[in-house]
Amino acid sequence: MDMTRIRDRMVEHHVTRRGIRDPSVIEAMRTVPREKFVPPGSEEFAYEDAPLSIGEGQTISQPFIVALMLEKANLDAGDTVLEVGTGSGYASALMSRVARHVYSIERHERLALEAKERFEKLGYRNIDVRVGDGSKGWAEAAPFDAIVVSASAPEVPTALKEQLGLGGRLIIPVGRGEGQRLKRLTRTGDAAFEEEDLGGVLFVPLIGEDAWTATHPMYTATAPSLPGTVASEPSSPHDGQGAGMRKIDKLPALPEGVLDHSEFQQRFWAVQRFSWIVFTLLLVICLLGLLGRGGPFSRQTLLLPEGSVDFPVISRWNAPEDMTVTFTPSSEDRVFTIDPAFLQSFSVQGIDPPQKATFARDGRIGYVFPADPAGPTQIVFRLQTQLPGPRRALIGMGGETRTQSTFIFP
Repeated sequence: MDMTRIRDRMVEHHVTRRGIRDPSVIEAMRTVPREKFVPPGSEEFAYEDAPLSIGEGQTISQPFIVALMLEKANLDAGDTVLEVGTGSGYASALMSRVARHVYSIERHERLALEAKERFEKLGYRNIDVRVGDGSKGWAEAAPFDAIVVSASAPEVPTALKEQLGLGGRLIIPVGRGEGQRLKRLTRTGDAAFEEEDLGGVLFVPLIGEDAWTATHPMYTATAPSLPGTVASEPSSPHDGQGAGMRKIDKLPALPEGVLDHSEFQQRFWAVQRFSWIVFTLLLVICLLGLLGRGGPFSRQTLLLPEGSVDFPVISRWNAPEDMTVTFTPSSEDRVFTIDPAFLQSFSVQGIDPPQKATFARDGRIGYVFPADPAGPTQIVFRLQTQLPGPRRALIGMGGETRTQSTFIFP
């Protein structure tokens, strides 16, 4: 199944509309197939803005938080990057499409091996993965131009700061509970760092020698089956949400709309499945022409003082359509007009019989047809549907205009 259009929609709705502007990050998210990084059977949910379970009590972060952290890391084509918390490998895959080389460290061996296998199948050759303590970094590969950490530490681990190159950026959640803050540290000297607060967040703890220990109550208490991290309202213009790499004992009250533990996740999936069933049934009915806005068919006839327009109100993407314009008898030339929104919904492939002239005026395009006082004149516009979704366009005859709606199924 080709998910390119679904992926593009995810980028538009969950990434760019929420303030992500870095073109390299946006292009990477359009390129990397997120559905390859979720467990079998979960592909239909891969492009929802919510974390998904990947086993070992871990999750794949939702798209927005990944995009936010990568944008704040200011990745460049020549960069060497370290990711702490490989998980499914999705974030490392994104970074590999931007940076020169990515080193990724994961505490769980099974996840690390599965991520490595995904990279090999997708041909991402500039990623190295190893199993280890993420709080200690990867000294052999240092210095790094950027380090991205997907779990919260009590303070920034010394090893990670030391492995950051001059001018390098470190993105890491710091603190505990609801007091966590997303930090960006930029190394400005041998022992000098510029620190920026990117807003309030809520991540699960980073487990390691230089972070939370295995005896810390945030780690040792009973964890839900689908743990994740979520972001509270940040003080920056963005609001982040994500999933971390270690277990958490008790999830606090969730912000409205956040889905990141088993009960919410199960309800979310149930609603999604039901929605898809309803959508599929409606699609079948519409394709059979049973839900036209003007009656039992998928077309509508608009009546105007100078004639009528038979217009498609339900169609499918990239399909041929006809629009029939019928002019009443007249001793003067007749004019039919459309606006730019019409040409976003349909491309005009041909006109039969052809127009006498074409003009542009007041933001609209006009087609002039010769007079015929003897009887009605019928003009057929051969169209091709373009953008899917609900569309509205302005069409007119002479001085009268009407707004017409069309729904184009993907």
